[in-house]
Amino acid sequence: MRKTFKAAIYETHGNPAEVLRVVECPCPAPGPNEVIVKISAAPINPADLNAIEGKYPIKPELPATPGMEGAGIVSEAGSAVRNLAVGTQVILPHSFGTWREVAVIAADKLVAVPSEIDPVQAAILKVNPITAWRLLHDFVSMRPGDWVIQNAANSGTGQCVIQIARELGYRTVNVVRRAELVDELRSVGGDAVLV
Repeated sequence: MRKTFKAAIYETHGNPAEVLRVVECPCPAPGPNEVIVKISAAPINPADLNAIEGKYPIKPELPATPGMEGAGIVSEAGSAVRNLAVGTQVILPHSFGTWREVAVIAADKLVAVPSEIDPVQAAILKVNPITAWRLLHDFVSMRPGDWVIQNAANSGTGQCVIQIARELGYRTVNVVRRAELVDELRSVGGDAVLV
């Protein structure tokens, strides 16, 4: 008999502290095109809490396991999997509930990332950096030397905007609500930080 793994689930929307529970799940063998991923890190994104509360625009079928971001290591591969070897670090898709110890998932839904990336950092690559990239590319054409201004610049996405903009040669004006954040944002590359 295969081992079990723990997963967080919710069967109804509501306050996460009241509706979440941890359950034991059987760990099935992977199908021919699937892998088993041992989850290394899965952050709590504010969108995860919104999803549990039923406030997020996309509502998964219940019962559901929360978690929009996560990283892990492939521990077993199905017989037809050729693109992911056992031991590969991967990040999981946005729609997969990552608040679990083990994931059984189609190999083609995973993105391999270098093993030298810390799993905690790998786990947060799917939401904030991609959002920042799209903010800097999808609305107006920018050239090196152009300025971008943002509010809530100390957020995860805001800090990614600062760092990506700096790499692209853009300059940033960053608005925050507390003076103690000014030095922090300047240290990650913010050109101007306003309270």
